[in-house]
Amino acid sequence: MATKPLNKIIQHQAYQIVLYQLLGIVILAVLAIPVSGLGNSLSVFAGSMAYGLPNLFFVWRVFRFAGAHQMTQFIANFFVGELLKLMLSAVLFLIIVKTLPVSLLSVLIGFIGAIILFWLACIGYFSKQHSNLRSINE
Repeated sequence: MATKPLNKIIQHQAYQIVLYQLLGIVILAVLAIPVSGLGNSLSVFAGSMAYGLPNLFFVWRVFRFAGAHQMTQFIANFFVGELLKLMLSAVLFLIIVKTLPVSLLSVLIGFIGAIILFWLACIGYFSKQHSNLRSINE
């Protein structure tokens, strides 16, 4: 059985975290329907995607380089990717607010919710990995 290269394993893990975040975004938007209606729920979804889609771009762009011999390239791409992600998030947020019939507060709630969901996805994913390693070592 062939083993996966390190960059493919890390890239797969990063995509899983973003997938969990995107799933959380959908759940957040659905939970907003009974609280504030369909229109505000769509605003929450749009605001969340203004942060979620750039994360997907970030993973695609940065986590291609993960081998030990590519560490300098990885770090450089990480910083450039983070800068591009933040800029893309800001541009998407502005486009959503300026061009779509949305509630600014709901878009902001969705945007902040997506940030929190990203960190919760990271914590959940890595705590699961940590417990899996602990059970293997016992």
